[in-house]
Amino acid sequence: MTSGPPPSFLQIELLSDATFSRGEGAAGFVDTEVERDEFGMPYIGGRTVHGLLRDSWLSMSRHFPALEDAAEHVLGRSQAVEDSCRLRIGDAILPAAITAAVRGAAERAEYPLAPGTILGGFTSIRYQTAEDRETGAPDVTTLRSSRVVLRGFVFEAGLSWLDGYRPSADDVRLLALCALATRHGGLLRNRGRGHIRMTLDGDIEATRRYAEGTP
Repeated sequence: MTSGPPPSFLQIELLSDATFSRGEGAAGFVDTEVERDEFGMPYIGGRTVHGLLRDSWLSMSRHFPALEDAAEHVLGRSQAVEDSCRLRIGDAILPAAITAAVRGAAERAEYPLAPGTILGGFTSIRYQTAEDRETGAPDVTTLRSSRVVLRGFVFEAGLSWLDGYRPSADDVRLLALCALATRHGGLLRNRGRGHIRMTLDGDIEATRRYAEGTP
């Protein structure tokens, strides 16, 4: 078991604009939308965060054979019929102070902010086209638009352990390693989007110590 309380959240900082898509667009306005709540605030789904961590683990697992059991506790068995992981990752949302302020502005009696206005405060629209193979010029028939959450915003995903499970030092080390190895997320990574920094409790130095096995 860990010597102190385990980390309580994952912090995800956007180092570049990012598109964590909701799988649909807004007809006549944008082809690819981002995940957002009923107030218009963007977020990153917990399943998406879990998937990013699992991808990072799969890319480096052969270098850490001693952490296989921890990987099962933290991430679950790959393609398991029954979910074996003990960790639950919540949706990554904006910090509490921002969330409270925005909700207050959306729910006030006079001049409440509309969801579209709130969404516009955190995002922008980007456009891209494919090149014509013969001329190398932009092919206007392939113009696509996508919404991006602007770089600099920070999201926090709560961490909880099922059934009173107390994570071991290896469990937390595995989580820290995966967090540090997760550098990109979302769509259009090859176009410079989705560069992220992920840390435990928002503390990069503590995350590195956890990853080294010396919290």
